[in-house]
Amino acid sequence: MAAQTIVTVRDTTGLIIPLSLQRQAGIKTGDRLEFEVSSRTITIRALDPATYKPTKSELAAIRKGEAALARGEHVSLSDFLNGMDRNRRKAGSRASRKASR
Repeated sequence: MAAQTIVTVRDTTGLIIPLSLQRQAGIKTGDRLEFEVSSRTITIRALDPATYKPTKSELAAIRKGEAALARGEHVSLSDFLNGMDRNRRKAGSRASRKASR
């Protein structure tokens, strides 16, 4: 039975592979590697890059947005962007008014 360990190559990783072999294999800093160890043999495989995993708050916002879409609520992109600009202008004018008092 082979043991498997996954590591990320760092500048300080205690792994010494000649640079020529690393280049040939396409291994670079930040790559994720899988090590499979069996009797007198170590097999190294590059793993696919990790995919982005949303945070709990992002997932909650996504669910909230999907529920609003299901109810037929939506805002066009131009309306959304105009609303953001309006809020920025209001916030800026309030801040300047407070500062001038």
